[in-house]
Amino acid sequence: MAMEMLTRSASIRDRVRHWRHLGQKIALIPTAGTLHKGHERLIATARANSVRVIVSTFAHAAGRESLTQAADREFLQKAGADLMFVPPIHEIFPYGPENGPVVDVPHLANVLEGARRPGHFVGRTTVFAKLANIVRPDLVVIGERDYQWLVMVRQLIDDLFLPLELVACPIARDYDGLVFASTNRQLSLAQRTTALRLHATLRSVAKRMDAGERDYNALVQQGFEALAAAGLEPEYLGIRQASDLAPARADSRELIVLAAATIGACRLVDNLRVRLSERS
Repeated sequence: MAMEMLTRSASIRDRVRHWRHLGQKIALIPTAGTLHKGHERLIATARANSVRVIVSTFAHAAGRESLTQAADREFLQKAGADLMFVPPIHEIFPYGPENGPVVDVPHLANVLEGARRPGHFVGRTTVFAKLANIVRPDLVVIGERDYQWLVMVRQLIDDLFLPLELVACPIARDYDGLVFASTNRQLSLAQRTTALRLHATLRSVAKRMDAGERDYNALVQQGFEALAAAGLEPEYLGIRQASDLAPARADSRELIVLAAATIGACRLVDNLRVRLSERS
């Protein structure tokens, strides 16, 4: 069956209302378009947890509709989505992006990724709240590659009392371990080899943590230096509590190491969960 593409809030609400009348569970995958293989795992995860899968493509960061709409539509058709929601800007921001209410999680929006991209998360959280109210799905699927965003969505759901289930999807990696991302196509073969050092550095930091090292500031600094020595341009490297991204404490057990770096025109983002035993 052909995938449907809708652009209006009223239309998608009618479709969701029909599916809900049939007793079908509905999943939403919010994206900014320019889809890639990593999104296939999101769709598979949504399909495993629901009957209907809606994928929205709205380039909130750029303040414009996705420039890859035709390619995204073909991708979603092959990947098995039921509906592609492509709202124009005025559908999401009827009074303009600068004149409407905003949704913010300031203690999370201005650290790590947010510190490098001021205002980025305010746009994402505002659009997410709008999409959740337009679509009103049963569950939303978010990838763990964008871990900071995942934590923010969890808090949005809790703080705004959204009747949503959050399903986290594990990171999808290519054959060589590189995280799937739309910008990877810009990498030369040599740059791709260098890009793999990002995850290798995260693994090295995690191994030292597991061996008992607890001077997290020193580990962060040394990891930052290792990225630079590998030929990457590091933006940040942090060790945080996995549950809420609060700074790691000496007694923390569920941690995550997050980092971002650039090489050429490509920006790389990766993370690694670390579960420490009581004896480590």
